[in-house]
Formats: sequence, structure tokens, C-alpha cells
Amino acid sequence: MLPAVEGAELLARAARRFLPGTDVTAMLDLRFDKFLFLDPEAPSTAAFCDLALHENGDIQAVLATRTTSKKAAMTRVREHAAVRFSRRKPDRPDLMPDLASALEGACFTVENDDIYRELVPFGPAFRNVTRVHVAAGGAIAEIMTPADPAGEERTRQLGSPFSLDAAFHAACVWGQRFAGVVAFPIAVDRRRIFRNTRPGDTYFGHVTPVRAEPGRLIVDLRLFDGDGRLCETATGVRMRDVSGGNRVPPRWIAGGGRNQTVERIAARCRAISVIELNSVAPFASKVLSAEEKIRFEKLGDRRRKSFLAARLACKRLSRTLSGHDEVTDPRDINTVCTDRPHPCCPRTDGGAVCACSVSHDNRFSVAVASDRPVGVDVEKVSGRVLTSRRLYMSESEMALVQASPTGEAETAVRIWSIKEAVTKALDINLADAWRRVRVTTVGAFESRFQIDDDAPNLAFHDAVGQHVFTLVCLT
Repeated sequence: MLPAVEGAELLARAARRFLPGTDVTAMLDLRFDKFLFLDPEAPSTAAFCDLALHENGDIQAVLATRTTSKKAAMTRVREHAAVRFSRRKPDRPDLMPDLASALEGACFTVENDDIYRELVPFGPAFRNVTRVHVAAGGAIAEIMTPADPAGEERTRQLGSPFSLDAAFHAACVWGQRFAGVVAFPIAVDRRRIFRNTRPGDTYFGHVTPVRAEPGRLIVDLRLFDGDGRLCETATGVRMRDVSGGNRVPPRWIAGGGRNQTVERIAARCRAISVIELNSVAPFASKVLSAEEKIRFEKLGDRRRKSFLAARLACKRLSRTLSGHDEVTDPRDINTVCTDRPHPCCPRTDGGAVCACSVSHDNRFSVAVASDRPVGVDVEKVSGRVLTSRRLYMSESEMALVQASPTGEAETAVRIWSIKEAVTKALDINLADAWRRVRVTTVGAFESRFQIDDDAPNLAFHDAVGQHVFTLVCLT
């Protein structure tokens, strides 16, 4: 069948051919009403383009075919795609590059083979998503446009068709994970091309869900190049199940994202941001402030990604605390203190600065803000916390580990994590926390501890897979 993006390209070529000078970079009301099936054995398929010029200068283009019934001797015209090329440019739907650089929350990553074997099984062509990360709030796809040995790029009006088509596929994967529907695009409210995507390059598709209903989705799509420059937007992308209910998401992806949250911790602080390291795009370093760049350039390759993720998380806290600011340039949000190594989350609206804390492990970076002294930690459950227990546990804490019904490693990681979080809340070193903090009870989601001989405090936990998040807010 003819891909929707190729249908739009054919209409753009027709508009430019018959009405030279037409600006085809701004499109409204794209529709993909009926599949146009292409016979692989036939040398060509007969179709035509119907053009109409509106009074305001817009051009309506429709791709259609004619079929004739042998019995009734009737000719039927079937519309397959339509688009309005607008003289008035739609507003540019900007997404600040720090928000486009990574996903919020726990991600599920799907690789090329699984996408095109089970989730988007449309023949051998147009398989250009290298991998896609999906989280409850959206998706980021790494897209590789194929080379162009035939030199067709010179004649294309809308750039490489493979990039937007791959972004559609990423939205389809998100829908199967979080909305339980195998949905493909049937219409787009607005499409705007700022710079043509090119063959043989890498792009990043960003999917923002707008609304999910039974059997249908509405999403916004953005395409960025490897330097983080916005190439193209498609907003109000309407998607639905086109199989008549015959296709359903495979069990390994459907509904799996429902419990991948840190809601317990989020309810006990002013703001929280969790970023999965794998979802951080290569252009994320371009959002750093001058002070952040100095720190970043001193780090080795292994530390850079976690540093970037932590900075992105802190910038999101700053935006959230400032009334969900979506307009401040991220380079103007400095999240490192010049006089000490600790993070900060400055308010862009001039409001009072909150206490904040960050942590990272091999999968996540997390940042929290609170009105009280706060510490956060994230740790992967492993045997390491057991083998070193005598370094940081008292005899009573080791007894808690041995008696725990939730498992020794699960309990030990919570004790370790509480003490890590307290070091940040009190701005003390880890050795002091090991000595001064005594954990008295450990639960899966809530624990108690004391600092010196002060009144007991609560620590709160969430778990995503084998990763435990711990929050401490001191009274």
C-alpha cells in the first residue's frame, strides 16, 4: 500500500508542478481516508491529483483513483489522501530542547527487530526506527533515514519521507504500550517543515500524547536532527485501529507501563523528575548553562550521561516550580552552584528557591524539591549492599536485614539508601551518616530512622523493577 507520507509527497509535487512557486512546507487538514493498494506485479498504478485554489490562496490537493464496475458500467472515484497547502503559516509549536532531550519517567525500550516483526508489520520497506523509548508521557525514537543511491532527493519536495513515517511508528508503539490499541494515522491537523530531513542521516522523533480514547489516539510529533534543531512538526495527528479489531497489542508490551511510577515519593515533595539515562538524546549537552558546561567538560564519558540526565531533571523541577514554565531558554537555567558541588533548582519566576537533591544509578537520574531539607537516592538492588554491610550497618540494622520477610538484599538497599539520602539532606559526608543514622524499621514503601538521638523520621520508598527510590524530608 502507498504510505501516507508518500501520498503527501505526490500531492506536493503536483501542486508545485501545476502552480509553480507554491510553498508546500505548511500543510493543514491532511487526510488519509482510504488505503491505496499497489500491485507489486504491476509496473504502475493509475491515480490522479485534483487541485483546487481557494479564495484565500490556499491550495487543496486530493489524490484519487477511478474504478469502473463492469456490471453496472459505473465509474467510482475514491479519495486516498488530501492536504491543504496554506499560505498562512501555522504557529510554530516549540518544545524547549531540554524537554525534547529525554523522557520523563521509567521507559520501555523496543528495538528495530521487535518493532517491525510484531508491532508494525508492514512489509520490508520503511523500517527506519532504530529503537524507541516509550514512557507514560511520550516517546523518543532514534530514526535512521536510508541512503539515496538513485538521487531522488533532488526531486522531493518534503524531504525524506522515512523520518515522519518512522515517527508515526513510534506513536504506534506508544499506543500499544499505554493505550492498548494498534493505531495508525488517518489525519493530521497541521504539518510544518522547517528544514528538510535528508537521506542517510540520524533524526530523533518526539511523540507527545494529547488524548487517548478507546480505539484511537491523538498525538503531536516533532522531528529533531542530531544537533537538536527542529526539522518538522505534525500536530493533531489522529490515529486509530484500521484493522477492524483484528490486530491487538502483543502481551509482552500491552499494559506493562501502568506500575512504573514513583507516586508515593511524588506525593511527599514539591516536585520530582525521573529521567531514564537511555532516553537522553545526543544533543542534550546543548541545553547546558555556561557553568554546567564547565563541569560537564571535566567529566569522563561514563559520567557525562548521568550528569546530563541530572541537569535535565533539575531544569524540569525549575520549570515545574515556576508555574510550568515552557518558554525559558534552558541555557538560562543554571542548576549547579558555583561555590559547592551540590545541585540547585532556581525559579524562573523569581519565587523562593526550594531545597533540592539529585541521585543517579546505572539506569535513572532523579531530582526532587521540597520546602524542607530533602535527600533522595536511587539504587539498584544487588549483592553489593550485602557484602559491604558491616561498613554502614549497626548490629541492630543487620538484625533487621536477617529477619526481613521482603528479602535481605531488598532490605539492605533501603538501609543504604536512607543513609545516602540523609547525607544530602544534612549536607554531611557518608561516613558521618553511617555513624549518626540508625534505621529502626524497614518496609517496602515506608521506613523509620533516627539521627543521633532526635525524634524518629520517616523515609519513603518506591521501586521500579530492581531499582529502589528513597526520599527523606527532615522535620
